[in-house]
Amino acid sequence: MAEIPKSMIGVSGKLFVSSMLLSHGVSCELTGKGYDIEVELVRPRRLWKILVTTNLQPKRAGGKGKMALDWWVPLNNPADYIACVDISTLRIWLFKWDEYKKLAQQKAGGKHHLYMYTNKDVALRGKQTMKFDYEFEGYRLENRLYRGIFDK
Repeated sequence: MAEIPKSMIGVSGKLFVSSMLLSHGVSCELTGKGYDIEVELVRPRRLWKILVTTNLQPKRAGGKGKMALDWWVPLNNPADYIACVDISTLRIWLFKWDEYKKLAQQKAGGKHHLYMYTNKDVALRGKQTMKFDYEFEGYRLENRLYRGIFDK
């Protein structure tokens, strides 16, 4: 993968999410209103706000641990949905804000922290559920769109 300047990682994630939404027929636009993307439905008339958070690639958990993806989201944000992006594999997970808060494994510094190990051979302590990327398949953007997430 070509080197991406740190300042462009977030921008690439926002553009990727909006591109994927548009390619699935979901009308959306980028914003600068404390969240990143607006999805507007005509019938019924609704406006959904999406906050996008992006990883370039997996990194070592805690700096020395096993390879993982992780995203930090402020506790106080106006979003209805959180889109978590992994640029290295071109994957997007889309969570309703309440789902993200429930699934996040940590809460510190005014943020929720959700992480996923990318290697299933990791030996885990404590709670053994929802810690691997494959366990989150139901939250992948294409799966959520197929089930009509914005229709409700």
